Amino acid sequence: MAIIEERLDTGGIAHTQLVNGIVKATKSSRPEHGDRHVGMVYIVDLLTRMFLPSGYPNSVSPDYLRYQILNALQAFCNSLAGMLSSRAILQGFGVGDPTASATKALLLTVLQDVFGRLTTILSAHLIGSSLYPEAKTYRLLADVLNDTAVILDTLSPFFNTFSIPGLRVASLCLSAIFKSLCSICAGGSKAAIAVHFATPISGKGDVGDLNAKDASKETVLALFGMLLGTLIVPYVSSPLSTHILLFILVSLHLGINYVGVRLLILRSLNRQRLAIAWQMFDGSVKGHAPEPSEVAPLERIFNFSDFVYEINSTRIRWHIKVATLNVLSV
Repeated sequence: MAIIEERLDTGGIAHTQLVNGIVKATKSSRPEHGDRHVGMVYIVDLLTRMFLPSGYPNSVSPDYLRYQILNALQAFCNSLAGMLSSRAILQGFGVGDPTASATKALLLTVLQDVFGRLTTILSAHLIGSSLYPEAKTYRLLADVLNDTAVILDTLSPFFNTFSIPGLRVASLCLSAIFKSLCSICAGGSKAAIAVHFATPISGKGDVGDLNAKDASKETVLALFGMLLGTLIVPYVSSPLSTHILLFILVSLHLGINYVGVRLLILRSLNRQRLAIAWQMFDGSVKGHAPEPSEVAPLERIFNFSDFVYEINSTRIRWHIKVATLNVLSV
């Protein structure tokens, strides 16, 4: 009989018994935790296996956990803000108004859907190739677009008080456009970020498992947000309190997302990161190649132009296009 000992990614040890080349039994043991309570260890281990990628932390990049913590906070804020906008949309459709027509609400929904689908097709054509290299930019832009749509939806019932015909319909259609743009930006940039997280410095990750676990976390956070929202929203009924709470949630949502994107240390090169790395290499005394962690803090999140600026300056250094490099100044 032979016993094969295998050390698992989670820190445990698996023992497999072989008798005449046939597997007879396999037993796994968890790592020792000293005097910690066995029940608590089991719960922590269960939650880790449910919500963190298999083999964590060896199967993800070093910046995974801190980004996920901030991503959880921003998703919670977005869930509460979404409930306020959903209530406003229902009010705009005429919920509680006996003179409202279900047919008009249906036609308005169809009109929004048309604008949203057309925007999806057009935006995928225009910016699809930029989503992966400019993941930071489009990840934060997606949140800006989402919050703009939330604000428009929340304000939509008050547009009926203006004498401008069709103002509320126009605002809801514009909201649908922003939501579609958000979907394209968020989908492409999150895929790029997921690939980054699933490529640790040493070892190998599983992007499929990582995406599945992220979806589980987002589902739980959205559920908690809705449950908390059912307790808070009924007491936020006046326009003033609604707008104050919405302003707080949107501010927190954007602020947390900005910090989270700033903390990302992408190891792939795009136009801006390549220019920053070259300037740091060219300016170093011994020709030191900068680490990704040195380049990341110097990136400009919103930089849609072809111009590359000098480090910590507004002076344009280069004008870069695809497959060309035009030096404006040296």
